[in-house]
Amino acid sequence: MPQIAILVYDTCYASVAAGIADVLQVANSHLRKQDYPEEKMYKWTFVSLSGGAIGADNGMYWTTQKLHHTDRFDIVFIPSLHYTGRKQLDRFLAEQTPTHTWLVSQWQQGAWLAANCTGTFLLAATGLLDQRIATTTWWLEQQFRQRYPLVVLQMHPMVTETDRLICGGAYASFLVQAVRILERFSGPQIASESARSMLIDLNQTAQTPLLPLTTDIRHSDIVVRRAQQWLQEHMGEPISIAKLAAQLCVSNRTLIRRFNFTIKLTPLAYLQNLRIDAARTLLESADVGSEQLAQRVGYSNVSSFVRLFRQRVGVTPTVYRSRFQSR
Repeated sequence: MPQIAILVYDTCYASVAAGIADVLQVANSHLRKQDYPEEKMYKWTFVSLSGGAIGADNGMYWTTQKLHHTDRFDIVFIPSLHYTGRKQLDRFLAEQTPTHTWLVSQWQQGAWLAANCTGTFLLAATGLLDQRIATTTWWLEQQFRQRYPLVVLQMHPMVTETDRLICGGAYASFLVQAVRILERFSGPQIASESARSMLIDLNQTAQTPLLPLTTDIRHSDIVVRRAQQWLQEHMGEPISIAKLAAQLCVSNRTLIRRFNFTIKLTPLAYLQNLRIDAARTLLESADVGSEQLAQRVGYSNVSSFVRLFRQRVGVTPTVYRSRFQSR
């Protein structure tokens, strides 16, 4: 009988913690239909650092079992927490030091650890993700990288799995994580049947189509800030690095060096990201053909634009429109 601990705390998303239990319950139904013995069924326990009644961020309460070092689980699931700012996250992680120790102990005893969205910060704080591949929620990527520079962070996959450590991207990835757990413990048939009955889309395996290419990186380089503003205002026009450098009264080499140092991109890569994000916005809100779309964001060669769009976003403009355009 796979024993699962679902870790809850007062800032966690109740729907994620409860949703994992719901997926396990559905899996048990499919196991029973196929006459699996009772010892093959999933059993789960809600656990917490303090034990007793724990209220989630939305007001839902659980009765929880207190963490003990004598516990032995096969799987520990760490749900996402409601993020309200860096200070709140700092405080939460500092309070969870005993939880870090407990998680490491569980992993060392053979448990699988799965963390979802902002819950990946709690897993990374244990040090177990150091030098291992992981993912996290896209909108906290930079903060995650700053906090945990030793983690091999990959933002393309929705779910990563390395050495019994499963990380999920933003919130809804917990459903794909749950199916991944079913595959490991009950096989692909039960996992597939459970996913199909709950309408969990297993074809969506990448976060890339959802990730913004340009993020607001704070810095104090006045030349780079002026360059970013100029590129934003003129991105639909033909632009060369020489033209941009002349506008800023610096050399090409200086401009490229300062961009690389400040935002870890070349000016050309930054301009391409600006243009692709602008194209995504147009695809989501307007019926624009590929040729017109390419021209509006500064590309005269449609084939080059479509190729770059697919490279950066992971799908073609046509597929992106069908998936994300407002109806």
